[in-house]
Amino acid sequence: MLSRKVTPEKIEEKRKEMIELAEVFGINSLLTVQASQELDILLNTLTKSKEKEYFSVQKKYKYF
Repeated sequence: MLSRKVTPEKIEEKRKEMIELAEVFGINSLLTVQASQELDILLNTLTKSKEKEYFSVQKKYKYF
């Protein structure tokens, strides 16, 4: 999963999948929890990517 580029669209797709699973199987089902964990990984990956981007730019323009 981490080898693919994480986009807001992929995050939204996973969120919808998780909601559908919760509606069908319940929020405590293994499938719903697994989708939730996958969503967490996507969100964390995107957040780390944005943080690296931010700090890279901040470091570059530190003296301005």
